[in-house]
Amino acid sequence: RMPCRLPVLLRALLKLLWDVGTEQGTVPEPVRAALLHRATQCLILLDHCCQGQVKVLLEGVQRSCEEPRVQECLRKVQEST
Repeated sequence: RMPCRLPVLLRALLKLLWDVGTEQGTVPEPVRAALLHRATQCLILLDHCCQGQVKVLLEGVQRSCEEPRVQECLRKVQEST
């Protein structure tokens, strides 16, 4: 059931990562870190449900992303087993 929803879920999680990772000032750092961690965990679970398709799709995103916090989250997804 998850692979057919992969594009929508992946887009939403990446938007969340970007919005939280690039947001300036209004969100306390512990909240920001928790949101990034949870979104990363969701991406890892989605990847497991979709037999590694998320990692394949994220390769291009990771190369073009210049935001360090988002890059770190994407790296964790790529390194997950």
